[in-house]
Amino acid sequence: METNNKRPAEEIEAPAAKRQHTNVISREPSIFGIKAVDDVTKYIADFIAEHCQLENVEIEAKLGVLIEKRTNQRINMGALSETIIHPDYMRQYRFESNMPLEQHRHFNKILNEMVNKTQAREYRGERIKYKHTIETDKFHEIPNTRKKLRVTTDQATGKIVPNGIIEKVRVADLNIHAPNQALDFRISINQEQPRSKPNSNPVFERNKDRISYQHGGIAFDLTQVKGAADKDPDVRHELELEFADSNTLAKEKSKHDRKEPSHYTQMIEIFMNNIRLLSRNALKL
Repeated sequence: METNNKRPAEEIEAPAAKRQHTNVISREPSIFGIKAVDDVTKYIADFIAEHCQLENVEIEAKLGVLIEKRTNQRINMGALSETIIHPDYMRQYRFESNMPLEQHRHFNKILNEMVNKTQAREYRGERIKYKHTIETDKFHEIPNTRKKLRVTTDQATGKIVPNGIIEKVRVADLNIHAPNQALDFRISINQEQPRSKPNSNPVFERNKDRISYQHGGIAFDLTQVKGAADKDPDVRHELELEFADSNTLAKEKSKHDRKEPSHYTQMIEIFMNNIRLLSRNALKL
């Protein structure tokens, strides 16, 4: 009788499959040995770089929706992915940062769950800091101008908060449409110039109930904003992200300019990662 020395096919293929898994080659990110920053992030990094070394600068992003003024509906440009809107086209659009209460609560739940996760004893990553504040902003006109000062007080103590008297000067905005997500976003650059306490009466005020989270050098603010009950009874719900320390960003930008090792691009990427992941986790209402 002829002996069959062949093994079943599956006995031969299995070791080959195992060898495929164990012999994975670690590849360089490109022929140049570096990873390319995506085009939108690079544009935003260059946009922020123009302004991040200003004094008293605030660099923030707000999540919201870009609205076409003609239809009063969210814009539809036919874009298939994240798109930066040219400033000239913003004449026909507006950015609305107010979101439904249901959306706001959803983000509150997500961020609170992240706080709880990072407080666990076995957690090895960076822990999220958490703070709840209730404050009042009072706005005073600057004589002979159209500008206003903002005086912020703690509602619990009635005292002016640290750095609580400022003139906020708008520097630049960049609007980004994210057609595949529930929310768009706007990146804003402002200067918060310290000012002395005004003697005039405020022309209007607003009350802010804010939950602040901080992680990775980014501050995440969930804010419920109420105007004076008799003049502005509407309630607004906002989510914004801000560089917690713009001075550090400016220093890293200087290193980048001098061709020294720098974390500038990485800091912008972290900022963008947080914006995008929050947008992708928004409720689709």
